Amino acid sequence: MSDVNVIPDMIADPSAFEDDAAFRLKAAQAAIRRECGWHVMPNTALSGVINTRGGSVIRLPARHVTSIESLTDRDGNKLAYAYDPETGLVESLSGGFPAGIAAIRYEIHAGYDDAPDVQSVLISAAKRAGMSPVGLVTSQSTNGSSASFDVVSLMQAEKDKLKPYRLGGLP
Repeated sequence: MSDVNVIPDMIADPSAFEDDAAFRLKAAQAAIRRECGWHVMPNTALSGVINTRGGSVIRLPARHVTSIESLTDRDGNKLAYAYDPETGLVESLSGGFPAGIAAIRYEIHAGYDDAPDVQSVLISAAKRAGMSPVGLVTSQSTNGSSASFDVVSLMQAEKDKLKPYRLGGLP
């Protein structure tokens, strides 16, 4: 009988796991995206929903929005808005945004095509992870009970470089 409360290991077979440059780059990229709260690079099409409390101003879940293709309520009705690319804020022009879970649907293009400072943080973090004497995986769990990883972490100086790219922060 299997225990439904056992969570499988993220790396099922550590002996077959490759702690190589490609993996370290992916891990560093994930750390940057977690730190910033959005994908940062490259500029790409994004779509999704926003939970709101209503009001006249919302923030899209991305920075450097280069176009807004669609902004609708949950029923598909177009919303009238003004977008300020400097702050990333969107203002309702029709008395307020709808409130609730998944109240607003969006289709946008966002992200940077060229951000060498972000790329330098990516390379630095990936190289540092490669210098770890034990690699990224430092221990593995038994029966899914626990795991400990020396995950790529960002140093304070790297976090400071990412401040302009954080979601919610003003440029």
